[in-house]
Formats: sequence, structure tokens, C-alpha cells
Amino acid sequence: MKNAASMIEFSALFFLFLSALISGSYLFETTHLTLTEADSTISGRDRNLIETPLIEGSETVDGASVVQSIFHIAEINADIQVDGLLYDKNLNMDYTDVSMINVNDMYRTEYQRDSNGILQKLIFRRV
Repeated sequence: MKNAASMIEFSALFFLFLSALISGSYLFETTHLTLTEADSTISGRDRNLIETPLIEGSETVDGASVVQSIFHIAEINADIQVDGLLYDKNLNMDYTDVSMINVNDMYRTEYQRDSNGILQKLIFRRV
């Protein structure tokens, strides 16, 4: 009788382990599929499109945002002009001086795009 109870307990534990193993495998597979789908969605995004709730050209930003845009010029992949001073999209940030931009001033933005709608130049004019 003791062996039968031990065998039933062992069987119950075995089925519990088996169900945990199957559940873990299922969760691993669904997580992998979800991450693969998210990765393909992110890589399929058009990096030239910028979603903004504002009408282009009507936005006003502070000088700190202008400086931040210059430091992210490689990601923007467009020239940036601030009050007539042009920052080339291929500039080396180690040798770039942005000290003439007052972070407390406000700037109006303008966008110049080519015929395909790709951003070519981002222009900031002091308000």
C-alpha cells in the first residue's frame, strides 16, 4: 500500500513537471514570436517620416531642443541651420561648438524636403 501511494505521488509530480515544461515551452515560443514580430515592425518603419501632432512650420522650440537636435544630427540625417549658421549632416560632434545657441531663446522651425518628401534641411530661426 505504501508503494502504491508513493507511485501515485510520483505520477502526480511527474505530470505536474510535464505540464510546467509544456507551459514553459509554449511561453518561450510565444515570446520569441512576439519579439520577432516587434523587430520586423520596427525595422520596417520608414525612418524618414516623423510623427508630430503639430502642423509643420508652426512649431516653436527652445534653444535646448535646438542643441539636442544638433547632437542628434546623424540620426536626423539632414543639415541643420540655426540663425544662418549651417551644421552639415556629416559633422564631427567632437569639433562642433554650439555655445552661441542660447538655450533659453525660442526658435521657430522650418523644414526643407526634396521631391520624395525626405528631410534635407531643418531650419531654426530665433523668435
